[in-house]
Amino acid sequence: MASDQSADLSEHFDGRALLVGNVLHASTELRGNIHFEAFSSLKTRQGCELTWHKPADFDNFLLHLDTSANPANPIQGQAITLLRDAFAAQASDIHMTCLATHGSIALRRMGMLEPWRDLGGRTLMTLMRAIYQSMTEAGSPRFDPLKRQEGRIVNRRFLPPTVHSARVHTEPLQTANGQGLLMTIRLLYDIVKAEGTLSERLRALGYAQEQIQSLSKLSHRPGLTLVAGPTGSGKTTLLRHVFEALACEMPDRSFLSIEDPPEYPMQRIAQVLVDTSADNRGAAYGAAIAGALRADPDYLMIGEIRHPEASSAAMDAALTGHPVWSSIHAASALGIFQRLLSLLFVAKFADPFSNLQDPSVLSGLVYQRLLPKLCPYCSLKMAQALQDTAYRGDSAFLDMLRRLKSQGIQLPAVRIRGAGCEHCQGTGRSGLLVACEIVPTDQTLLQYLANRDQDEALAYARTLGLQTTGQQALQFIGQGHLDPRDAENCLGFFPEP
Repeated sequence: MASDQSADLSEHFDGRALLVGNVLHASTELRGNIHFEAFSSLKTRQGCELTWHKPADFDNFLLHLDTSANPANPIQGQAITLLRDAFAAQASDIHMTCLATHGSIALRRMGMLEPWRDLGGRTLMTLMRAIYQSMTEAGSPRFDPLKRQEGRIVNRRFLPPTVHSARVHTEPLQTANGQGLLMTIRLLYDIVKAEGTLSERLRALGYAQEQIQSLSKLSHRPGLTLVAGPTGSGKTTLLRHVFEALACEMPDRSFLSIEDPPEYPMQRIAQVLVDTSADNRGAAYGAAIAGALRADPDYLMIGEIRHPEASSAAMDAALTGHPVWSSIHAASALGIFQRLLSLLFVAKFADPFSNLQDPSVLSGLVYQRLLPKLCPYCSLKMAQALQDTAYRGDSAFLDMLRRLKSQGIQLPAVRIRGAGCEHCQGTGRSGLLVACEIVPTDQTLLQYLANRDQDEALAYARTLGLQTTGQQALQFIGQGHLDPRDAENCLGFFPEP
């Protein structure tokens, strides 16, 4: 436990020293600091042990330290408990929905949203106000339920162990009973601890060997590689591990990351913070990318391309020959092309069609989804499920089985979610499966996409080794790792062959 004295100490020495019990922990950046030398000498004379850490090791020490927060008031204490409960449940997101007179809290676990608690509307609004005003770093310190607002919880006193930070977002709601509000909180931490080479990291994150080889090849191509997928699909985690692995592999190269805001601390990566106080966030993002190019980077990462100005600046960086990686929202790997093209048109980028048909400019397209993996201990074989009259009489369930048969899936190998057990915390799921479309571009593929010939583009991409997320989901189902109902909930109905 960290004492009150340690909190004061941490603030006095810029967060690079911490007194925990009888041990004084310090980062090596404080060597030679006359104020710290005097303080540490006093503490060692009082019987304390001084332990030095390398900067990255000190960051890791802080991250895994369970700092017991002293809440400023009972409401803040409830908020801290909520974060810790979500962490204990291995949730990635907290959804707090206030519908004026009443409200609810739900947790996203293994990609699925689950009801967790009901609260009165006034109580929930007070809790959301406390989170935003007393726990976040935000552009506007004043909580306003009538406006969309964003903030981040970064103070370690409020965060559970291994959570880097929490991203807070609010959306005003209009309900039948009056003004409401949706607040979502994303817990930013690695579900899987990955380190080492890129291949070792990707394997630990659940990628198949063919996907690892494809991503490794993309990591060394010049030009723009874009990673797409819905919120919570692991885009940021993939970008982080690609760049950390490359930076360790090539210590003689400069790696810069442009983020709004930085979500994870990255080793050996210079993380540039976008000016979030700017009225025009897109222009600020574009200016940050342009400025980063003047900082002589060898590799550039852009947290997300969601503004036209950012798309234009990313293309400028790719045209210089820099390897550039970023994320974008699109519905498939091939759909990334049209999404980027539409942003470039809004940005009035010069001749986007010609530039996007050059594989040295747009070099890689990646789309991924995370699907809930069945618990191997409590999942049910299909034969067991069909002994239950509830399943035999469920027309929707039987229709789903017919769709699986039409795809050539052998039903005896299929398993479905069970009632839950101690191994999966009662969820019936244990971990996540990675379904990932990876397309290294060439001129032929980009020509098809530029001509909006999606069928020809898809057929050609398959000759390059593309497997769609739907195809991969069917493989997981046939292996007994994925409940077909979860697959259809995440990806939609499987098409007829």
